[in-house]
Amino acid sequence: MTPNREPDFARELLSLCTASSRSGDASLASAGANNLQDWESLIRLAVEQGVAPLLAVRTRHLRLPVPVRERLESIYSLNSLRNLRLAAEESRISAALTVAGLRHWPLKGPGLSERLYGDIGVRQVSDLDLLVEPANLARADVLLTELGYARQTSGKIQSLARAQELLYIRNSNPAFYLDLHQRLLPYVRRDPLAARVFASGMTKENLLLYLCANQITHRFARLRYLCDVAAFLEHEGSDVEWNAFLATARRMPWGPGVGLALDWAVAFAPSSVPPRVLHALRPGPIGDLLLKRSLGDGAAEAAARSHLLDGPAGASVSLGSAYLGRPAAASIAWQMMFPSRAYLREQTGAPADGAFIPAYASRLMRKIPAALRQLLKATP
Repeated sequence: MTPNREPDFARELLSLCTASSRSGDASLASAGANNLQDWESLIRLAVEQGVAPLLAVRTRHLRLPVPVRERLESIYSLNSLRNLRLAAEESRISAALTVAGLRHWPLKGPGLSERLYGDIGVRQVSDLDLLVEPANLARADVLLTELGYARQTSGKIQSLARAQELLYIRNSNPAFYLDLHQRLLPYVRRDPLAARVFASGMTKENLLLYLCANQITHRFARLRYLCDVAAFLEHEGSDVEWNAFLATARRMPWGPGVGLALDWAVAFAPSSVPPRVLHALRPGPIGDLLLKRSLGDGAAEAAARSHLLDGPAGASVSLGSAYLGRPAAASIAWQMMFPSRAYLREQTGAPADGAFIPAYASRLMRKIPAALRQLLKATP
């Protein structure tokens, strides 16, 4: 796939994977459909963007070339089998946590695929994600060890209390990977969204905020998370208590990013979000400028820039998503440059007794010049 065609393929992929594609009016599907090279490029992009099984399901009503249909159905079948195994493992872990009296909430696992798309095989899932209350982290760590999982960050669990998430691996056949979360928002000391989940559970409002936060966390560089928000709005948007949603969103430092996630999704679920909600979460001029300079003109262009956004350019996305004309963006910028030791150990595997000054120095040498370049690029 040539770089100058990536936005076109991303636009095509988005059209096919969202609810609006059911009319079958996407250009590649309606005018060509026999260009195997284009389809191969589209499928490769779908795999990178985490939506290949969804593409398989959303194109079943189309007459595709036989090799294309076989490839898509193979991807869907393999993903379904993997998700069924993950669902069984998630149930085993959840049962053990419940018996131990530890409250927990599954996040991006196979259950989300069933809820959003009505099919366990549609959503690509790389691992299991569970949210636990920070006060129960040590007990959950012991229980996971008893279930055969090994924590990948060394040291006493008490020293990792400020880590956002911890990776565990169970070396079985197949191996299982589990991220144990204490927070849902990156680069924050206080997480109002996690606090709301701990207080009231994963309500519709909290789930939608979490799906929007996934887009921010991944710098708007993956179509999978946009499709998730659009699917939620299509099926459950009419039942959202928008006042409760806004009350929590306004307490989050990522309010403008939530607004952008909704704004992109309403193109595929146009009547599901009240205009007042979008207006209340609209980025300010500086935040809007940072986001547009980094992401380009919409979701398709952002997807085409995914490799760039995974790198230094993603810094300005984080700042633009938080810019409210108050200290929120400055606080997040500080946390990005000087994260907690627990976060550094979680991300880099630094030893528990190792010196952290070199780790911070290395991070600053990589982050600051890149962030300054992005800020200068965004200057009018």
